[in-house]
Amino acid sequence: MYELLLRTETLLIGLRPPALLGVGAVALVIGLVFWLGGTRYSTGIIGLLGAIVGAASGLVVSQQFGTHLWLSVLVGAVIVAGLGILLKKVLVLALAVLILSAVSGAGYVSVVLDRMAPPPASDPAAQQTTVSQSFLQMELSARLDYMNQISNESQTFLDRLRALFTDTWTAIQPHKWTALIAIIAGAVVALVLVWLIAKIVIALAYSIVGVTAIFLGLQATLLTVNIHAASGLYPRPWLLPVIFLVMVVIGWVWQLFFFHPVKVKREPEDTREERTDRR
Repeated sequence: MYELLLRTETLLIGLRPPALLGVGAVALVIGLVFWLGGTRYSTGIIGLLGAIVGAASGLVVSQQFGTHLWLSVLVGAVIVAGLGILLKKVLVLALAVLILSAVSGAGYVSVVLDRMAPPPASDPAAQQTTVSQSFLQMELSARLDYMNQISNESQTFLDRLRALFTDTWTAIQPHKWTALIAIIAGAVVALVLVWLIAKIVIALAYSIVGVTAIFLGLQATLLTVNIHAASGLYPRPWLLPVIFLVMVVIGWVWQLFFFHPVKVKREPEDTREERTDRR
């Protein structure tokens, strides 16, 4: 997990402070909503996600068929958001399964990356032929040099993101089938749990996404004032998973017991009939 955080920090360092502040603020707001109010605001969340997907689909349609850009984006957003709200229960359960399966796979990948051994210093040939290197064994300056190396000195964020993703995939490629098994196992367990205790699993999934977004937002925001939080955790890397788990449990319990979804009160039938008779 710590290796992933270091890679994220190294990637974000390439952004300018205003962009970091914008990313951090958005991630923190989204994270707080998911962390403490995911189940309460699930309709709004599903509608927003549907609008984003629909707008992106409308953009693609406008480029492929030459239709009006903004009209295509608006229509796509409205249609997909409406469908998402109508199918809210099914989509929430599906998203919970996807999130827990992703957590299972990401957990295994984190363990693989954290245990990735560096090439021996006594063997220069091994160091030169090593395709991917562990960020755990590098100082900040060395990580930045390595990022420049794998991205061919590119300064654009998308190129650096693509290079980091490729490097991470190279590191876990020997374990790709085990990672796939972990993802499938996570999905199976999530399906079983959703079938038995849907409410508990959905709150857990929202809390996990929220804490992840909060971590990303804090990391980006602190980088705007040149505070490298991930690098500062190096003497105590175990703090990261402990804080993550504690926050997930807090958000989980809060949503289950203290912040229930808003229930619409329905008027009793006999009261409606009385009002009708008076009229």
